[in-house]
Amino acid sequence: MAGDTTLSENYAFAGVYHVFDQHTDSAVPKVQFAHDDRHLLACCSLDGTISVCRLAPGPPAVLRVLRGHGGGVADFAWSLSNDVLVSASLDGTLRLWAPADGRCIRRVPDPDGAALLCCAFQPLNNNLTVVSDTPAVPSPPPHIPPHPPPRVPSVHPGSPLLLLPAQPPP
Repeated sequence: MAGDTTLSENYAFAGVYHVFDQHTDSAVPKVQFAHDDRHLLACCSLDGTISVCRLAPGPPAVLRVLRGHGGGVADFAWSLSNDVLVSASLDGTLRLWAPADGRCIRRVPDPDGAALLCCAFQPLNNNLTVVSDTPAVPSPPPHIPPHPPPRVPSVHPGSPLLLLPAQPPP
């Protein structure tokens, strides 16, 4: 603590705003600022929504609430240019969103219907990685050659998406 000030003086929280009232009944597992934008913020909720908020100028406000998942949203990520949000849901779907207008650009179900736990854009090229809760698949018999490792494609319109199941090593 600085000098002789009290705890309440050091933690006055001047200028702190509460902008997440829309998620009062469900947990909010993640809050993240947009890339290189200290005024644009989003949070996902186990109520199945994502809120996009503006912190300045003016009083903080919820710009839009992205709805469409049938289960809780476990994770989300901003693209490098902040023009796309990706969300991973416990309902087994990945969604790509246009945060500027709130529309769902694309919905991709997990091939096994497994809950999607986390997602991330690769920072160098905007490739997308998604991790699901897919059960472990037994190793193929020795006479069947394994498939080549999957390539994670970019998320440009019209390009394919690949969901990658991940399991801890045995």
